[in-house]
Amino acid sequence: MRSQMLLVPAALVLASAPAIGLDFQTLEAGQKALFPNATFIPLGFTLSEDQMEKLKTDYEVPVMHREVKAWKVSTGGWLFLDQVYGLNDTISYLVGIDDKGVVIGTEVLVCVEGFCDIATPEWRREFLGKKEGKWVPKTEIKNISGSTLSAMHMAEGVKKTLAIHAKFMPKK
Repeated sequence: MRSQMLLVPAALVLASAPAIGLDFQTLEAGQKALFPNATFIPLGFTLSEDQMEKLKTDYEVPVMHREVKAWKVSTGGWLFLDQVYGLNDTISYLVGIDDKGVVIGTEVLVCVEGFCDIATPEWRREFLGKKEGKWVPKTEIKNISGSTLSAMHMAEGVKKTLAIHAKFMPKK
């Protein structure tokens, strides 16, 4: 009887424990996975209030940060670091875009344990070939049962990143 009483408090502690983020890879490893043998020139910038509003209204995507982390790639193309909300976490990921504005790959850097099916190569291939536009993440990107919010939010984030690349990149 006493051992049963000890299990209840332990179960409550486990149920209330914070989500644990899994670091899949470093920024540098993700860069190399998307653009082997390249160097990266940082060209980040800050979105204006008008640009953020345009992303929300025209593209129907949420914007978590005004700061855009972007790099021009020496071998051609662009690399973006973005974050979106998962179920109760923040997902950090990279989007590689070629010079024609087409997604060449995505790499997940950090997400919460138990909701990381978005890190599988099979699911990330859903984004290959995507371009800026009014595509609908709910219908054009497969959902992942058990990781629904993570999958949906990352799909919206990739759509947002493509819009930022096409519409708001500073002309340098």
